[in-house]
Amino acid sequence: MMRNSTNIIKYKRLAPIYDVLFSKLLGSARKKAFNLLQFTDGSKVLLMGVGTGEDFKYIPDRCTCVGIDISQPMLDKARKKTENKSVVLYNMNAEELEFPDGSFDYVVLNLILSVAENPQKVINEAIRVLKGDGQILVFDKFANKSKKISRIRLGVNKVTSFIGTDINRCFEDNICDVPLEIIKDESSFFRGTYRNILLVKKS
Repeated sequence: MMRNSTNIIKYKRLAPIYDVLFSKLLGSARKKAFNLLQFTDGSKVLLMGVGTGEDFKYIPDRCTCVGIDISQPMLDKARKKTENKSVVLYNMNAEELEFPDGSFDYVVLNLILSVAENPQKVINEAIRVLKGDGQILVFDKFANKSKKISRIRLGVNKVTSFIGTDINRCFEDNICDVPLEIIKDESSFFRGTYRNILLVKKS
């Protein structure tokens, strides 16, 4: 079970080594995900769970970017990557965003739905702050809804959850009864465990 209170502790420990462990591993996958978005001049982008700011390089300078994270040490790492970029960072819980409705053209949920205590609350907040014609991008690891989770994966998840991520969440479980439409759902890497999902509000 993921808890926001313990996540703060976990990511304080992980922040100093996060980029060393995951920057190269996930770099091409992040780029592939962002290729699904068609940014325009002046687009407002919200990165929910911005982490150490590894996504900044995939957002054009002509956009305004806001990043939020529950972990201050992760934000401190991200702040070092904001030079010459239009980026504002906030220490904020993704389940309780402090932004008005319809504030952003794009909301990016990269590697947060497998971490947050209440992923459906994160999605609901993303919908709330998204403009009517905006898009939500999800890049994360998910269990296959059509397959039973193996004992091996259950065992591995005990380790990954202790570190700070749940590999056994099903994306489809978190979008039940929400006004979203999937317009793109593609395998990213690691045999489809990681997926790129692009969503819009239902008309």
